[in-house]
Amino acid sequence: MTESSISKGKILNLIMASKEPNPDKIFLRTQLILALIPSFITQIIAFYRIRKLLNGIIMEVIIFFIDLVIQLIFSWPSGMIFALPITIGIPVYYVRKWTIEFNETKSLF
Repeated sequence: MTESSISKGKILNLIMASKEPNPDKIFLRTQLILALIPSFITQIIAFYRIRKLLNGIIMEVIIFFIDLVIQLIFSWPSGMIFALPITIGIPVYYVRKWTIEFNETKSLF
């Protein structure tokens, strides 16, 4: 065998090994997609997958009441301008933060 065929084989093995998914890791992209959907259920699923369900439920309830107050103060279309970034932005921030922490602690063990 020549040296170039050995190096091509090693490169191919590295590429194939890097594409194998790690079942212990929660993928950040999937978590962010779940968090970006402005639905209580999908955001709770994202929190459940990283074992932060109680924190997620408490956060969603607080966000619900903040959105309710915003909708009572402002009329329908203009209230959504303020409520939608809160409804989506805060859960996305914490899902991203906690997913990265979850994956780091999984790799330690």
